[in-house]
Amino acid sequence: MDNKNPSLSGIKVLVVDDNEDTLALTQLMLGLCGAEVIASPTAAEGLEQVQMQRLDIIVSDISMPCMDGYQFIRAVRDLPIDKGKHTPALALTAFNGPEYSARALHAGFQAHLSKPASLEVLVETIVDMISLSRNFLN
Repeated sequence: MDNKNPSLSGIKVLVVDDNEDTLALTQLMLGLCGAEVIASPTAAEGLEQVQMQRLDIIVSDISMPCMDGYQFIRAVRDLPIDKGKHTPALALTAFNGPEYSARALHAGFQAHLSKPASLEVLVETIVDMISLSRNFLN
């Protein structure tokens, strides 16, 4: 990471993606930026992680088997507040276009990025989302 990118030091990120390569690459990239990354290969496992620990943000794929990203974020939003209901969530997906952004926002994500997203854009989006979330809660 170059010095222009904000640091993710002290940020706990849950990444949910069924594609092993994408999951590993996202985990590596965010880790190199200082984030503590929890990687989940399924939405069901991701939902367990949300309930087990305090997370700063969720980064999730949409197209996954069994439970897709829309179902996953709806399940997160149905959790009690102390179990992660209000955790900021970013849809990081191959689905591109305004209709997919609108669908992601309607489902409960706060932002939508299309793959492949540059590291700079991904980190800036995460930092902005966490900042907005913290300002909202204070």
